[in-house]
Amino acid sequence: MDSCGYEIIMETATFWASRLEWNEEKQQYHITDVIGPDEYKEHVSNNAYTNYMAYWNIKKAIECAHNLMQAQNEVYTRLERKLSMTERLKEWEEKAQLIYLPQPDSHSLLIPQDDTYLQLEVIDLAEYRNQEQVASILADYSMTQLSDIQVSKQADILVLFYLLEDWFSKEVKAANWHYYEPKTLHDSSLSLSTHSLLACDVHDLDLAYEMFAKAARIDLGTNMHSCDEGIHSASIGGIWKAAIMGFGGVRSWEGTLRLNPMLPSTWDRLSFPLHWQGARLQVTVSRDKLEVERVPSEAEASAGSKLQDMNIVIHGRPCSLTDHLIIDLKEGIPVE
Repeated sequence: MDSCGYEIIMETATFWASRLEWNEEKQQYHITDVIGPDEYKEHVSNNAYTNYMAYWNIKKAIECAHNLMQAQNEVYTRLERKLSMTERLKEWEEKAQLIYLPQPDSHSLLIPQDDTYLQLEVIDLAEYRNQEQVASILADYSMTQLSDIQVSKQADILVLFYLLEDWFSKEVKAANWHYYEPKTLHDSSLSLSTHSLLACDVHDLDLAYEMFAKAARIDLGTNMHSCDEGIHSASIGGIWKAAIMGFGGVRSWEGTLRLNPMLPSTWDRLSFPLHWQGARLQVTVSRDKLEVERVPSEAEASAGSKLQDMNIVIHGRPCSLTDHLIIDLKEGIPVE
C-alpha cells in the first residue's frame, strides 16, 4: 500500500470522479455510454456493476486519504506533494454521496443491469443455452440486435455480488441470480467459473458443480475451440476460484478471512493450502468437518515462538485459530 497501493486507489478514484456526469433532472451523477462486464450490451448507461465499483473506488480513496492524513507520515507527505491529495479529497467526498446506485425493486428485488436492460425484448434462449459451440446466437442476430434483447454474454451484475458481497442481502442475490442466469449464454470462457462460484452462494450446488465441470473442460473439449490459439489462462484462474472460493467457501472482507465450505455431492473431501496475511494454512473440508491447520514458517519453527491467535469467521461464527482448529459442520461448533 505504501509503495503503490494508495496511489493506485487515488488515481483510479480521480479517473472515476472525472468520468461522472451530472444529471440535472435527477440531481445525481450518472455514468453513461459504457460497456459493463456483459459484452453483449454496448453503449449503456448506469451499468450497475460499473456504478457500484466506481463508488466503492472513490469511497476507498476517501478512507485511505483520511487514514494517511491522520498518520501524517512520509507516505502522506509524498502523496500530498505528488497528487494534491487534500484537494482531490474534497471532490471525492462531494461526488461520492451523489452517485446513482441502482437499487433493488421493492417487489421483485431485481437490480437493473443498466438503464434499459429490463425493458428489452425477452426471447426464448433455450437453443443458444444448449449450444455445441459458443456464440451461436451471432449466426441469427447482429451485435446491434443483441443490444435490444435481454441476453447476456457472461456474468455482469452477479459479479458485483461476489466483489461486494456484504452490500446485498441473500434475498436480493437469489432473486437476481434466478433472473439473470437464465438469460446468460456463457459465451465467454470466464463466465462458467464465475457462475459456479455464485451458484454456491445461492446453495444450488448441483448447478455449481455442473458449471465447474464445464469450465474445467474449456481447454480440453471443443466448446471454446479448445486451445487452438493458446490456453484460456484467465479461465484456469476462474476454475481455481470456483473450487476454493466456491466449494471451499474462502472469502475475505475488509481484512477478515471467511470460510463457508459446501461440498458438491460428488466430492467427499477438499484440501488446499492457503496463505493469509503472512500465515500459511492447510484447509481440509469433509462432509462432517472443517479442519484448519496453521503451518509454521521455518523461522517460526526454529524460534519455537508461540503463534498469535488468528480470527476467522466460519459460516458466520467468529472462531479463533492458534495452530489447529476443527469445526463440526453439522453443529457449527469447534470440536474439543
